[in-house]
Amino acid sequence: MYPFWILGVLVILSVLKSGKKFLLRVKVKPVLKWCAFLIGLTVVRVALLKLAGYAGIHGPPQGLMMIPWAASLTVFWEDVCHGLPLVILQKLIGRKRWWAKTLNSIALSIVMLSFGLGHLYQGPAIAALLCIYIPCSMKWGKQYGFGTVMVCHTLYDLVTFLFVKFFLGA
Repeated sequence: MYPFWILGVLVILSVLKSGKKFLLRVKVKPVLKWCAFLIGLTVVRVALLKLAGYAGIHGPPQGLMMIPWAASLTVFWEDVCHGLPLVILQKLIGRKRWWAKTLNSIALSIVMLSFGLGHLYQGPAIAALLCIYIPCSMKWGKQYGFGTVMVCHTLYDLVTFLFVKFFLGA
């Protein structure tokens, strides 16, 4: 995983040097809303666990159990290396001409597939659903800044990892 983290840092540095640092902005209000959502999500997870127990979730998720919780602090690279380059590509070539639409669609499809395949350890259904994360990350990155997306993604993974570790007994 270290090469990916290094790649993420290099992409961030490149964006900062390119004069497009506005793409990395962090907006506090969306992060605070996300934190409120995560609190609610954790309450729901605990309630479901108490109601259904391990039988309802078929035991701890093994793919997640093999990853140390501190790794959640490094998921920023996923947003930086998947969504951000696609947004930069759109800014460079535009989105109006037929060839730009085609190139953007091909690039998005390849990155979505790559991202999904990288999450197969979570199961094929989750990996397929995670393909959708890339266009969502791009939309939110344009709207709130990729810094905001990275912070929220990191918080989500951290809360999820800690929930698994503390409530499912990893």
